[in-house]
Amino acid sequence: MGYKFQWSATLGSFIICILAHLYHVPNSENISQMNRVRLLSASMKIIKFIGFVSETVGLSSKWLIQRNCAILLLKSKPTEVNTNLKIDNMIIEGVPVRFYYPINSIDSRFKLLPAVIYYHGGALYRGSIGESFRIFRYSNDIVNLETHHPITRELAVQTDFIVISVEYLLAPEHPFPVGLDDCTKVTKHILDIDNANKFNIDPTRVAIAGDSAGGNFAAVIATRLTNKNMAKNIPRLQILIYHVVQFFDFMLPSSIGDDILVNNHMTIEQKKQYRPYVDWSLIPSKYRQIYKEPINDNIDGDANLMKNTQQILEPDLSPLLVENEKLSKLPATYVLTVDHDQFRDEGFIYVVHVKSNGVHVTHRHFEKTFHGSLTFLEGIFKLEIAHETLTDIVHYLKDYL
Repeated sequence: MGYKFQWSATLGSFIICILAHLYHVPNSENISQMNRVRLLSASMKIIKFIGFVSETVGLSSKWLIQRNCAILLLKSKPTEVNTNLKIDNMIIEGVPVRFYYPINSIDSRFKLLPAVIYYHGGALYRGSIGESFRIFRYSNDIVNLETHHPITRELAVQTDFIVISVEYLLAPEHPFPVGLDDCTKVTKHILDIDNANKFNIDPTRVAIAGDSAGGNFAAVIATRLTNKNMAKNIPRLQILIYHVVQFFDFMLPSSIGDDILVNNHMTIEQKKQYRPYVDWSLIPSKYRQIYKEPINDNIDGDANLMKNTQQILEPDLSPLLVENEKLSKLPATYVLTVDHDQFRDEGFIYVVHVKSNGVHVTHRHFEKTFHGSLTFLEGIFKLEIAHETLTDIVHYLKDYL
């Protein structure tokens, strides 16, 4: 009897600990629709655990498991066909893309419209613009959902602009810079006057946009196109949604510590070179005051780690770490940051740097939400804040594009 009670108590305690871990969302103060976010967080933790177990026993890579499970997590009921929207799937420069045409705005075949080129997020290894393309490019995957289709669809519907979503190749099957190059090729093609006219696009009124890793791509491509004469036309706007812009300082207040996250991946010389670009004093004081000042700037990093991380300091991965002259050539910029995001502070810093170089910058900060929230426009985890942030982006596009 005592043994059974002890075993039951141990099992019960273990289950309680697991449930507490799943229920707990760290640093979650003021997040709206918190109960729904707790369920979402628990689901993501379970997905990560499934990926870990799968890779440990040799069934599949954790990246593939997490990619497919995350897509299932985002699955929503099929939306009704929008009769005011024409959707075309095609291949541009070998890259699958999806065009969203607002029917009401293309009554005349000769009318040229503004356009938004969108690069989806997903940490470079997940995310998709559509079912058919996902299967086309990853025939061994089981994924079958359009993770970012609600975003791009609603952008087209609410702006009456043409929206183009790019299905770039994902890591780890296709390491960087394959995905970035996919997006660059498509963007250059669309900005070409002759090509733009074929698509009913005004090449002087094109915005590039992206969330998370896609926001990084947008910032990099804007820098590439405005400084390397890679296209006859350049984007009029860049829209950066909780984007990643630097891999120099992993100890910003919004970041979390680990080996590379204690800036152990650089020499002293590199730390001196790049510190002015990632200046903690540019972060709003409310986020700075409870943290220590940056450390390790006078200490050489780990030699083995540095061998494998030098590429991440290049402008094609860290668009914040470029000269002021290059920043000054950027198009008008919209930056959306959120409170609960490890990349929040670099967004603040990017805004100050770009604005100080004479670029028109609109910065919107949403305190009650988290990184990735825009993805939840519909489905079981539908969030009101996702619609609020999308509406803000739509208003900006209508005003400035």
